[in-house]
Amino acid sequence: MKHILILILVLLLNSGPVHALFGNEDRQRWIETEKKLNQQRESTGGWQIIAGLFAIGGITLLVVGTALGSRTRKDGTRK
Repeated sequence: MKHILILILVLLLNSGPVHALFGNEDRQRWIETEKKLNQQRESTGGWQIIAGLFAIGGITLLVVGTALGSRTRKDGTRK
């Protein structure tokens, strides 16, 4: 129990504001990096939607193909 309390205390102390450790130049670099990251997220948003649609389509085709294959195999063994 003692170790868990120490771990929680360490995690709480480490989660303090990061910006307090940086100087003015570092803050500017941090802000510029965040802006670039947000631009990248916006530019990849459309591709994420397209990738999601392909994933859903692939899963749908897998399910339909499995059902058709199972039905074909059952029909073939009846003859």
